[in-house]
Amino acid sequence: MKWDAVVVGAGPAGATVAHELSKRGAKVLILEKKKLPRFKLCGGCLSARIAHLLPEGWEKQVLNKIRGGILGWRGETFIERSADREVAYIVDRANFDRFLTEKALKEGAQLWEETEFMGFSEGKTLEIFTSRGNLKADFLIGADGFYTKVGRQLGYKKKIFFRSVELPAEGDIGDKVVIDIGLVSRGYAWVFPKGNLLNVGIASTGRENLGELIGGYIRNHSLVKPKVMGKPRGWMIPFCTKYEDLQLGRGRVLLVGDAANMVDPLLGEGIYYAVKGAKLLVKALERPADDFARVYRKLVVEDFYEELLFAGKIADLAYRFQRAAFLMGKEHVLERFFHILSGGYSYKRAYITGLPEFLIELLRDLVTKTLKV
Repeated sequence: MKWDAVVVGAGPAGATVAHELSKRGAKVLILEKKKLPRFKLCGGCLSARIAHLLPEGWEKQVLNKIRGGILGWRGETFIERSADREVAYIVDRANFDRFLTEKALKEGAQLWEETEFMGFSEGKTLEIFTSRGNLKADFLIGADGFYTKVGRQLGYKKKIFFRSVELPAEGDIGDKVVIDIGLVSRGYAWVFPKGNLLNVGIASTGRENLGELIGGYIRNHSLVKPKVMGKPRGWMIPFCTKYEDLQLGRGRVLLVGDAANMVDPLLGEGIYYAVKGAKLLVKALERPADDFARVYRKLVVEDFYEELLFAGKIADLAYRFQRAAFLMGKEHVLERFFHILSGGYSYKRAYITGLPEFLIELLRDLVTKTLKV
């Protein structure tokens, strides 16, 4: 049997591609290395702006509704703000990914679980090699995450990324999330509610020993006092700060989600862009073209590349001058981020509006340090 598309990976990006293509009558096969539901390291935080992109019934996957945030400095001092709306949702990735995949299956897609993608050869028809046998398809979609085998065969390498660790813990922080800066050279720590537990993590692009750092962080946190439940486990989060970072594929072999580096370089948010990117990929395949990858790239650049670019500009300043970034949180920064997460405000607007304020705060902080000396 020849497939219209073979999708590697049953995460949000792959499941959404399969769902959208199957709705349009395409014959789609999803390859998933493990059996669903499978454990997935991830904070599981969805920004509220994703709501209109998800299929019916997604609300049943929500464990916690987030209505505010706490910005912390090294787990010692804090700025807390509440929102007048839900700004984010917490899900369990194992169940959330299974839900999205089941939606694709109901539209006619097929799933091969416990099947490993091995490689492909290009020709008039793509031949795809798996641990379960060889396949033929018109399109191959790599939605296989940071370690993408599809991307590696195309010659891509991951050059910029967060190293991240997380652990589950007992505790209760209500309907807010905690973000702490000042702990790592470029990145942040977080405490998210996750059902009746907490998800505690640290992400950094630096060389810190995150496994050791996370234990001290949560033990000494002056606001959150949980009992640690498990050992730290780590994973990588790629991100995009410039045009060349978008690794979208070529011809009829396309990448989406983490495999394509569709991740916010400030907060490390990937699920929103994975789902958005998946819908743009399907849109590209609907258009008559000699170069689907070129059409796909054009759509991505027109839709959300600028957001990733300006998120990167904010990250460069905020992580380089973290004390000033924290102090700026006393103003309207958290409220602006609530609006970004809700979809009513852009990173570009936040950067342009906030840059003069940030420079003033930076100067004030430098003067204060000089006077103390």
